[in-house]
Amino acid sequence: MITAMNAYLIPLLLVLAAVLLACCFPSATGQYMVRAYLRLAGFRSRRLRLEQGELAFLEGGQGSNVLLIHGFGGDGPASWGRVMAGLIRRHHVLVPDLLWFGRSHAASAPSLMAQADALEALIRARIAGPVQLVGLSYGGFVALELARRLPQQVSQLVIMASPGMVYTPEDQQDLLARARVASAEQLFVPADPQGVARMMAMVGSPLARAPQFLLKDVWQFYYRDRAPQLRALMQELATRQEQHLERFSQPLAMPVAVIWGSQDEIFPLDIGQRLALLLDAPLITIDGGTHVLPVVFAVQTLAALQDILQGNSPQV
Repeated sequence: MITAMNAYLIPLLLVLAAVLLACCFPSATGQYMVRAYLRLAGFRSRRLRLEQGELAFLEGGQGSNVLLIHGFGGDGPASWGRVMAGLIRRHHVLVPDLLWFGRSHAASAPSLMAQADALEALIRARIAGPVQLVGLSYGGFVALELARRLPQQVSQLVIMASPGMVYTPEDQQDLLARARVASAEQLFVPADPQGVARMMAMVGSPLARAPQFLLKDVWQFYYRDRAPQLRALMQELATRQEQHLERFSQPLAMPVAVIWGSQDEIFPLDIGQRLALLLDAPLITIDGGTHVLPVVFAVQTLAALQDILQGNSPQV
């Protein structure tokens, strides 16, 4: 009888424990569930040793090589989860956690160049042949730097909700005014749960309306213990803006496509239009899309990416 009871009690206790864990630590549980889902889809967790740290990444699939680079916040799986699962059917997909995000870390000074160094090492270690780069927001800057460094290997560049070389000081001031903050660090590296809610509202995430305990958990999980490095990253991007933009303004050797949300409050659509015009690139606009396109508008984002990556004429 005890054995029979255990057959029912043990699964029930496991379910109750999972529910309790989800209530107390929803970010950790959500991260576990996303990674479990991606493992079932065919991805495997891997790590690449760097000179001063370690780069965590997910890898899966066969076919043409695609590298997805997330933005300033979260990590690879949180940003690209549903899109990754769709792309793996036809592509060899790599999704890293940028340094100081997710499971990646480094002892070097936080900078855009350090991010590019790490991903260049990943490309050289795991990709033979051409690679298609997709950069979201901050990841778009990293993608531009990689395209500049590896013109013979990067066969295509997709810039998603990332202003690149057309971003001006006036654009920056307009963003700070919309967000009602004094600096980019204050917006993108929240100091408390209220800061998380403000940022989520700006990027168009449903988490902006989440209860206080969930916002606190997100802040603790993603920001609290790495705030100094993230602030340093954002400060470096701002203080070296002129040097970065001058480097990015060099002609690119590969085709470029631009994807943008029509309701992006971080980088409004007119910035995407200016960027596409400068690069002579098609602009694919996702109607109603906010800044976090792969998260909130995953179906539309996946469809746009599949068309671009497979060489179909994107619908402008």
